Amino acid sequence: MTKETAIGFPPPLLGELPLRLPILAETEAWLALDKPEGIGIREHLWDVGVPNLDTALNSQLRQGKPELLRTKASTFGSVYYLEPEASGIALFGKNRKAIADLRNVYGSGHLECGFLFVARHRGEKVGVELSADAPLLPHHTKLKMVPSTAKGKKASTAFHLISISASGWALWKAIVGFIRPHQARAHAAVLGRPVLGDALYEGPMAPTLADLQPKKRGPGMSASIFEGVALHLNEVVIPACDLAAGVRIRAPLSRRFAVLLQYLGLMAQDV
Repeated sequence: MTKETAIGFPPPLLGELPLRLPILAETEAWLALDKPEGIGIREHLWDVGVPNLDTALNSQLRQGKPELLRTKASTFGSVYYLEPEASGIALFGKNRKAIADLRNVYGSGHLECGFLFVARHRGEKVGVELSADAPLLPHHTKLKMVPSTAKGKKASTAFHLISISASGWALWKAIVGFIRPHQARAHAAVLGRPVLGDALYEGPMAPTLADLQPKKRGPGMSASIFEGVALHLNEVVIPACDLAAGVRIRAPLSRRFAVLLQYLGLMAQDV
């Protein structure tokens, strides 16, 4: 990866180790980075102490780092919130007008955001379509969202079943226009298909190698094949507007997510 296709973040900006995040797409008005799990996009009261890209990008821009000056940004501002547990596309405006315009497009529900996630298979056939429109409300004590028809805010998620495995797992795509915190996770749980590794929403634990290969013996067979929440924002579509002529941004699967799908026997082509 060359310096022109990634932005570096020395410690402690995004943690104890240096990171180079790939640039997925860029125009004069905006920049899209490939965010790993474990870091935030912006500050959020649920993520106290978690490093975030808004702060890290602007810190380096103020310091005159050449990689950031090359972008010709005057300031960076995230378009939407994405929880640190998820990996995938982080979208930023590069000046105050672009930030405001992109947030207006997003706030109007005109972005299309596609999440991939793994859940237990419940017997559906590949290609099945489901939807959830339960209004969501922050829990009064826990850092999570709960459905509430009385006080919740409008939220709608469409689900498409991509593939299933013989070991009882399924790969889903969840599509939303306006991402409320934890929306894909909360709505998946509402439908009885919580995300693998998502203990907050009673998601199943990842299997061990011994679970998947019971006849095999050897060291490491008791190890879990995945740590964390199996959720990845792999696609964002910006409609035709003043800032874009209609753009589809894609984020490749992280190595960890790809290995998980390989272990589980799930296919993820053209998603």
